[in-house]
Amino acid sequence: MPQHGLLPLRWSPLAAILAAATLLALILVNLMTLGGITSARPVMVHTRQSQDALARMRAALADAENAQRGFLLTGDRLFLEPVQRAEESLSAGFAEVVRTAAEDAVPQRRMSELERLASGKMEQIRSTIELYQGGQITAALALFRSRGSFGMDEVRRLIDELHAHEDRRLTDHILKTRRNLKLAIWIDVGAGLGLLALAAILIAIDRDIARRKVLEAALRESAQFQEQFVGVLGHDLRNPLGAISMATDLLLRLGPLPSQATVLGRIGSSAARMDRMVEELLDLTRARLAGGIPVDLKPGTNLALIAGAAVDELRVAHPQARVSVDAPREVNGEWDPDRMAQVVSNLVANAIQHGGRSEVEVHLRRANASAILEVHNGGPPIPLDLLPRIFEPFRRGAKTGARQAQGLGLGLFIAEQIVLAHGGKIRVRSTEAEGTYFTITLPSEARQQSFSRLELAGEPPARAV
Repeated sequence: MPQHGLLPLRWSPLAAILAAATLLALILVNLMTLGGITSARPVMVHTRQSQDALARMRAALADAENAQRGFLLTGDRLFLEPVQRAEESLSAGFAEVVRTAAEDAVPQRRMSELERLASGKMEQIRSTIELYQGGQITAALALFRSRGSFGMDEVRRLIDELHAHEDRRLTDHILKTRRNLKLAIWIDVGAGLGLLALAAILIAIDRDIARRKVLEAALRESAQFQEQFVGVLGHDLRNPLGAISMATDLLLRLGPLPSQATVLGRIGSSAARMDRMVEELLDLTRARLAGGIPVDLKPGTNLALIAGAAVDELRVAHPQARVSVDAPREVNGEWDPDRMAQVVSNLVANAIQHGGRSEVEVHLRRANASAILEVHNGGPPIPLDLLPRIFEPFRRGAKTGARQAQGLGLGLFIAEQIVLAHGGKIRVRSTEAEGTYFTITLPSEARQQSFSRLELAGEPPARAV
């Protein structure tokens, strides 16, 4: 296959990595945005609560100081209520600020100082009021004049510093959130570029797949044309081969000289072998293009007679071979006699050719509603790398001794196709200790199949290795 046919395999990992990276980037952006929003809310609430508490404390101290002046000037006890409220407000304010600043050391130190100053100021206010109520008006006024504004400036300064600290804290968090959002924007841009690159890769993969489909269709058409050509060629070769065989037989009947008879015999033998090759090519074309090798099922076919006749023919053709047949008198079923004779002939001839001069054994028996045919030879085992592909067309066996395997390598393929057309199974096992066994299981009843192994899309053929 051309190199560009592998592009989808090469681009697919990159596409997967880009998709994963883009997804992670989008998840990270969402997490950063959500984290910024989530973390900003507590900081804003904390800052608002702290500053509100500080403002209430400052207002409470100012109200207490004004109430002190009013009480000293008028003696009206209504001015004592703001002082009482100021003490309660200061207590609640201190508790609120301390709670919100629990993890920050700077506000805690300033709050301690603020609490000290505020407590001193409230103590001075209570002292002047107590002196005034005790009738020591002159002492109360003297104390107010000497320490009237004592600590207020420091209190205001500390409250302003605490306000500024909270403002800085909020500003820092806002800046950090802005930086994260800017980073999220850049990550978003990167994710967008990743999506564009991913789209480009997917488009490239789609185009490569489309080109590969076109190429595969062209290859299928080319293979179909070649098979059709082989079929037409094989069919056209039968006529001249028939003429050569008839002329050879006629010349042999006329009583030629011995030397001429030898040459004519060789011509006739070569023509017969060529005719068998042509028949195999036609069977290959039928199997590939016609949906399988056609069979003519005939009830009452005796497989034992067929096997015996096929072996007898091979004994004549191979007088040096030792072939034995172990079969009952009758094994009847609904089979094609000619095609089954072809199966037996192909398997036994293959065993003779590759058996290394060992005896070839043909066993036939009945099992339930099936017939089992087994061909065994004790020669060298089939190589392990060849065993899974032994039934493929044009698969020739290994060289045995000084002789190279003859024929086109279609015998086992055709045998398997005929067995499949009968609805049967063919198996092979080959070891150094046992030799090679080809085992065929045929149903006795008609179970003709209209397909071949080459047409089974994704489903393995009914055979085992």
